[in-house]
Amino acid sequence: MQTFEDAILLKMALIVLVIVFAIVVLALMVQSFKALRHVQKQEAAEKKNSQSARQLHPKLQQKNKDQN
Repeated sequence: MQTFEDAILLKMALIVLVIVFAIVVLALMVQSFKALRHVQKQEAAEKKNSQSARQLHPKLQQKNKDQN
């Protein structure tokens, strides 16, 4: 009868371990999505600031001057 109780205890421990690992994986996913959103916001801000700093290639500038 002792082995039956040990088997139940091992199964319960395994279930608890799986639940803990699932919680850890979910927490890591949440952190990675937060980091991703942060980086996306930074890139959007950098893109917004750098749009005015764009410069046309000299050949394209010449074509624009010729058209005007």
